Amino acid sequence: MTDTARVRQAPSAQAGYRRPADTPRVTAAKARLRVALDQQLGRKTPQSVKDVAEGKR
Repeated sequence: MTDTARVRQAPSAQAGYRRPADTPRVTAAKARLRVALDQQLGRKTPQSVKDVAEGKR
């Protein structure tokens, strides 16, 4: 026999509010990772990425 009782979902804290995926901090962290990876692989990193990594933008 299967259980057919419905389960109530808990209400979310703020309905409809979603935090942006990329905050300036996250963007800078991704840029720093890219610069480090480019250095390890011997590739050139665009200046715009370097600027974001250093917090200039």
